[in-house]
Amino acid sequence: MTKPHPILIASDLSENSDLAMTRALQLGLASGTPLIALNVIQEEPLWWVVKSGDLDPDELRRDLLREAMANLKDQARQGAKALGEAPPEIDAHARLGRTAEVVAEMADSRDCSLIVIGAHGRHAVRDWFLGTTAEKIVRESTVPVLVAKSEPTHAYQKVVVAIDFSAPSEAALETALAWAPRAQFTLVHAYETWFETYIDANTYERIRREQEEALADRLREFAAAAGVTSDHEPEYRVIAGHPGTTVVDAANDAHADLTVCGTQGSTGVRHLMLGSVAQHILRESKRDVMTVLRRETGI
Repeated sequence: MTKPHPILIASDLSENSDLAMTRALQLGLASGTPLIALNVIQEEPLWWVVKSGDLDPDELRRDLLREAMANLKDQARQGAKALGEAPPEIDAHARLGRTAEVVAEMADSRDCSLIVIGAHGRHAVRDWFLGTTAEKIVRESTVPVLVAKSEPTHAYQKVVVAIDFSAPSEAALETALAWAPRAQFTLVHAYETWFETYIDANTYERIRREQEEALADRLREFAAAAGVTSDHEPEYRVIAGHPGTTVVDAANDAHADLTVCGTQGSTGVRHLMLGSVAQHILRESKRDVMTVLRRETGI
């Protein structure tokens, strides 16, 4: 039997990462997936403070890493307690370096199936200008990333998936089905019209209706090919509007506890700037968000 690929919890030991830890525990316990917890310590600010000859930088590093490991294990115990579960075995690690790089490297080296992270780090003002830690990890990683924003009191029950018929959205839907197999699914395709200013109202309405009917048929075919069945109680929504805003609004309307979207690869401009739709969903969604990159060789 093939061993399950582990879930990696990227924790900065803040209250926001408590949500990530608890959600990862819930997913891991439900699926029998092993768990890895990682805390990354960024050194740069530290050495502005450590100027005394009485302090050994190497010893200080070791102390910080030991403390981080102990805090990770305690965070896992508290998360299991919140779920009413016995503390599971968790492979805890602490590293020095840049968070996004270290997380992505560990996810790849351990062949992880999912990265789970809290919504916000410790530096809200800096993150506003440079991008949140979660966004940086999404950019760096080839592994699906789950950003935990809400209290994980139960398994995912209502899931919204953004569909644009691309390979990344196909991967997003397949991944959502794998992690929330018993959830009710709403598939949302947003389209932007171009013809309303050029034709009369009656013709516009006819073209719009025909276009939405064709897109709805395509959406059902797309969903069936990805594995959506009647057991998922699927709802198909084709909506005119900006994709990012439309998906967030649809998730709010559906009272979804998870929104899933695809992302592009990390080459060229995409390596420097997260796609606008995924970024909008990450920043504006009130509940959990999962982003999925389509690899050339699979998810």
